[in-house]
Amino acid sequence: MKRLWLVRHGTVHNPDRVLYRRLPGFHLSSRGREEAEEAARFLRGEPLEAVWHSPLERAVETAEIISRPHGAPLRVDERIHEWAEGEPPEEVAGRMRSFLEDWLAGPESVAAAVSHRDPIRALLHALDASEFAYVLDSEPPYPLRPGGIYRIEKVGDSVTAVCVRHTP
Repeated sequence: MKRLWLVRHGTVHNPDRVLYRRLPGFHLSSRGREEAEEAARFLRGEPLEAVWHSPLERAVETAEIISRPHGAPLRVDERIHEWAEGEPPEEVAGRMRSFLEDWLAGPESVAAAVSHRDPIRALLHALDASEFAYVLDSEPPYPLRPGGIYRIEKVGDSVTAVCVRHTP
């Protein structure tokens, strides 16, 4: 069995309400650090072998908090980066799915990946519309607030994705 915990980064400090997408310099707010700490507590019992993350500061900071109790190495991957302005949804889903497929074929049994709302939703939508089994346990489709977590598991040939932590 393989298990990937797909985590949305915590809330960003953005008092001017800038549409920041891929802009650098947007860090976690105090609430965002709390959300990342809550995610870390949720994953404390998991034997994380690595924590993958987007290169943006908010994802890096969330990944650092999650990896700390495990001593798990941090690994950056551009494919789980935020949605780029003008990037077609199919490309976002394709790069996220490429990351997932490579991770599933890799040596780690249990890991986490910290990404962003829209790329995570694009991946889940792609999984839902494919040969992968998707289990939706809450509405609306693909809920994912800051610090929210999906569990993706591969057992035999079956891959499932389940929302396990949808922060209020």
